[in-house]
Amino acid sequence: MHQLSCNSIPDCHTRPICEPPVHNMPPNVNYCVVPAKCVTNNGQIVSTDLVYCHDNDPCRPNPLHSNQKYITKTAKSYRVSPIKNGSVGFLVEKNLPFATGQSISCNILGNESNFFNGIVFDYDAETGFLSIGNIDNVTGNFSNSVVYNINLILFDPEVVKLKQRMDYLYKYLFQIELNATPNFNPVSEQLQFFDKKVYNLFLYLFDQDMRTDDDYQITELYLSNKVDDLYEYLFEVKLDRNLDFNPNGFDDSLLNNLKIKIYQIYIYLFSINLEQSPWFNPNTTNN
Repeated sequence: MHQLSCNSIPDCHTRPICEPPVHNMPPNVNYCVVPAKCVTNNGQIVSTDLVYCHDNDPCRPNPLHSNQKYITKTAKSYRVSPIKNGSVGFLVEKNLPFATGQSISCNILGNESNFFNGIVFDYDAETGFLSIGNIDNVTGNFSNSVVYNINLILFDPEVVKLKQRMDYLYKYLFQIELNATPNFNPVSEQLQFFDKKVYNLFLYLFDQDMRTDDDYQITELYLSNKVDDLYEYLFEVKLDRNLDFNPNGFDDSLLNNLKIKIYQIYIYLFSINLEQSPWFNPNTTNN
């Protein structure tokens, strides 16, 4: 479920003194009286179904806000195929405070990792029909007929700015457009890259396919152990006992992580810097 920021929801930033505690929260903790998962000033997450209150009477519900809900779900199961810049339509609750142009998020009930975002194109308060367009951030599988959670995305400007900066960062570091590849995981991608490089080494040196090993797995621990075995075979060195060892005599390159260990072996064996030639494969002539 997307978290909502207290700073972007009106009249929800402080708790009336006569209101009972929520989740045993301390009396001085602020929170949002919105039926959603919400982040407080100190970063604590709370869930609540309370309503807004009058400023002059904190215990009497404000009739202008008492029926406002920022999260709902579809009235029935739907099978949709969300695509970037596409549109979908759902039947939801009536008389919700949804308006054209608001940012909105939809996720599968019981499987919140499957979601997509969009913009409210139209909402009919009398029938409850909600039209969503400009779909973006499509993440997960949507092949089944399911019920969807739907909530408005009430972001702080700073959160929007942070997203923009992350988009720039991923494009600069990984040449990845997050909008087009929302599932991209740089840690997983790096492990896949390391796995290929270690696999190529074992194939080149021993004509051995390490991926047929019973304990094979694409994890940093497994790959580190395999690379440590290579260092012991090639240089008769146990890296955990020789922290200063470097096969190329580079005093400023300590072998203290998997990447450096692999890169130093490629420099030693093939005079190849993987930073400059990441595609290099010693088992092919097409380099």
